[in-house]
Amino acid sequence: MNRLLPAVVVALTVLPVAVWSQGNPVGPEFRVNTYTTNQQSNPVVAADSAGNFVVVWRSLAQDNGVGNGVFGQRYDGSGAPVGPEFRVNTYVFASQSLPAVAVDGSGNFVVVWMSYTQDGSNWGVFGQRYASSGAALGPEFRANTYTTGAQAAPWVASDPSGNFVVVWQGDGQDGSSYGVFGQRYASSGAPLGPEFRLNTYSTANQSLPRVASDSSGNFVVVWRSDTQDGSVGGISGQRYASSGAPLGPEFRANTFTTGDQFRPDVSSDSSGNFVVVWVSPQDGGGTGVFGQRYDSTGAPVGPEFRVNSYTTSNQGYPQGYPSVAVDPSGDFVVVWGSSGQDGSGTGVFGQRFAGSGTPSGPEFLATTYTTNDQFRPFAAADPAGRFVVVWASDGQDGSTYGVFGQRYAPIVPVELMHLSIEQDGRPPPQH
Repeated sequence: MNRLLPAVVVALTVLPVAVWSQGNPVGPEFRVNTYTTNQQSNPVVAADSAGNFVVVWRSLAQDNGVGNGVFGQRYDGSGAPVGPEFRVNTYVFASQSLPAVAVDGSGNFVVVWMSYTQDGSNWGVFGQRYASSGAALGPEFRANTYTTGAQAAPWVASDPSGNFVVVWQGDGQDGSSYGVFGQRYASSGAPLGPEFRLNTYSTANQSLPRVASDSSGNFVVVWRSDTQDGSVGGISGQRYASSGAPLGPEFRANTFTTGDQFRPDVSSDSSGNFVVVWVSPQDGGGTGVFGQRYDSTGAPVGPEFRVNSYTTSNQGYPQGYPSVAVDPSGDFVVVWGSSGQDGSGTGVFGQRFAGSGTPSGPEFLATTYTTNDQFRPFAAADPAGRFVVVWASDGQDGSTYGVFGQRYAPIVPVELMHLSIEQDGRPPPQH
């Protein structure tokens, strides 16, 4: 091959190494929420196959003057807002909180959240489907069948065809504190089979589940399990076929079991290879962010690995729980909050990885504004290798917490960069 791809020439011309080292941002940091009174926090983002994305968050007193409500904002692939900020929940009494969102291959999306007293007993899990145009598809729906006690902390994943699965933690339903439960849905919004329990081990608490789906609709769920690994807490998981049948037994993600491993997240590529990340007290500072890669059969790929390079104080806790986003080719990014690293409170940092698990450049600071705390980051990737990170920021919008984001472009692999320079016949720019 002796011809240089024009796109590579352009990338090398306009993107200096100094920019690459910051994760390759596109455009400036942007504010997501239009309404700025009180708190807007706990943002989550999902992207479709064209790079359009939607951000959802909880907003205090915006929908009823008292409790939290769930709001969202759509964006096109260039990062421009599509339409105005919108309210997701129809039921506005008490509080609706902790939203999650998933987008299918056509840009249709579903939002889930927990709602207080709406199902007649403490917290319940509710959702709303949307067309790619932003129009609601049908009414708000309840995901949990069992309503005694609290059903809380929901998460959702969609396959490219729009079939989706909702998971949550349920109080007392498995016979011992919290367990992890789920419900599958067709793209029409019709339930597929009954509500089901995911955790096999039911002693103590199994909580805070996360779910990811591949292009065939197979999915994997991970959660924190108390005492199961012989210590305080560990990270457990279960794989499923698109039919809802379990694929193999429940598995443990963490190899290191001393102390507490908690706050997991998971993301899958199109072939079903997946990455699990979590918080662990094993990096020599306070807490750190660790991960494990898996192939599509559920077999671990390589050893458990540390994500964060900076190890002073806490990474991933208490306000910066890690998030992982895998693109369809298997490249991935992990983002987290780090205490004191940006010079002021908690800041949002990230690390990009090739599909091989090799870091793509150094750890980077995601936020431009660093005053006070920037926390609870979340990332989403699209098929082109672009990704977007969102987070909550203290004081930046003029009124306690607001939701902010940053878009990122793909990074040209180092080996392609070197090849391109040689083929172009010119020396690399000096910086």
